[in-house]
Amino acid sequence: MLAEEPTRVRLVTCDHRQMLAAIRTGRAHLGVGVLDVLPDDLTTLELATFPQVLLVPDDHRLARRRSLALSDLAGASPVVPPRHRPHRALLEQALRAADVTWSVAVEAEGWPLTTHFVALGVGLAVVNGRVPPPPGFVGRPVTDLPAVTYHPVHQPAAGSDARVAGQLERIRRSNG
Repeated sequence: MLAEEPTRVRLVTCDHRQMLAAIRTGRAHLGVGVLDVLPDDLTTLELATFPQVLLVPDDHRLARRRSLALSDLAGASPVVPPRHRPHRALLEQALRAADVTWSVAVEAEGWPLTTHFVALGVGLAVVNGRVPPPPGFVGRPVTDLPAVTYHPVHQPAAGSDARVAGQLERIRRSNG
């Protein structure tokens, strides 16, 4: 049961598996993430769907295009998540299926670190369209990658908790 007294919100960054475990065990009241499969035992809502985009410098040849294909990444050395992350697995699988040769520029955990390396000129990066490009960069949709949908997740009983309901409302408004 959730505590009756209000508490401060603490943000924890983790992968979707850790997030689901935290909600199931009561270590978290609410999580937001991209889910491969929607869980049967938890309440999920569709929050927002974003295309996957390639972050490129404003003056890069690909910046002039409205959208890109995976084949446009041939020979690139992007900034990518570590091997165990779902985004990396999806990206590797898609590049392999498109017969695109590529190599890793650097592995980075999380969007802030990824965009930092992009801004430093270490490499380009495929991110979801909600991630703001660094100054001097643009995001171009990669049309042969699936869009990603973010879902808030909570225990079914937590929906009646004012703190969870308030956070859900704030999340919805910020993505409106």
